[in-house]
Amino acid sequence: MEKTIAKKPSAQVIIWVVLFLLLSLIISPIIYAVLASFKTNMEIFSTPFSLPSTWNFDNIVHAWQVGNFKQYIVNSAIVTVGGMLLVALAACPAGYAFSQLTFRGNNFLFYLILLGMALPVQAIIIPIFFHLRSLGLVNTLTGLTLVSAGVALPFSVFLMRNTFRDVPKELRESAMIDGASEWRTYWQIMLPIAKPGIVALLIFTFMNIWNDFILPLVLLMSQSQYTISLGLYSFQGENATNYSLIFGGTVISMIPSIIVYLIFQRSFTEGMSSGSNK
Repeated sequence: MEKTIAKKPSAQVIIWVVLFLLLSLIISPIIYAVLASFKTNMEIFSTPFSLPSTWNFDNIVHAWQVGNFKQYIVNSAIVTVGGMLLVALAACPAGYAFSQLTFRGNNFLFYLILLGMALPVQAIIIPIFFHLRSLGLVNTLTGLTLVSAGVALPFSVFLMRNTFRDVPKELRESAMIDGASEWRTYWQIMLPIAKPGIVALLIFTFMNIWNDFILPLVLLMSQSQYTISLGLYSFQGENATNYSLIFGGTVISMIPSIIVYLIFQRSFTEGMSSGSNK
């Protein structure tokens, strides 16, 4: 017993060291990019890991003005918000139906949807392109929004099914006995309980669509339609030797994701760790 107690502090130290190393690996590229956005090209190469000699926002401001990042952010916001709404409108009722209702083919349909998680988007991007072209939706934010939402749906349905499955079925049965319709039970009882899972779903969807690169690369041709990831890629190509501007544009592209995560961090953690189990 004494040996076990004696080993606990050392085990905790090892855990903290491992966590610190993992955190360093994750956060060091972000810190490096932020510091580099305040440096000149000469400083980036001569003192890559030091603090900038002067703290100014010239690189970020210049990248914003020259790189057309304002339009890229607006385009990304349109696609991301539209995709989040479509995913929520489809995944929430689907997750509720698969977890709370009993009907023929429930498991078959659910696992059929899950097949979408096994298919990488690179394997289906060419058929998607030709299908969108036949509908006249190539090089449009509408087409990109629809495809982004469709790609995100399999995991979203899976997440919401697990979220609603944590809600006891007796709660639904009690509401039905009291005379509540299926829609009222879902809208007024189940959705409020599932709020942490819904927040986690929206954050996942935001991150995936906002940072997506492959779909905008294939489906968008006009620079006026570029999203932030594709705009940053083209900006890097135009300024291949001006690394300070590239890092300035990189920081601009990171800011919205960081803000969203910091605001909803607690709700996201609750939704992923405990679902909607009350």
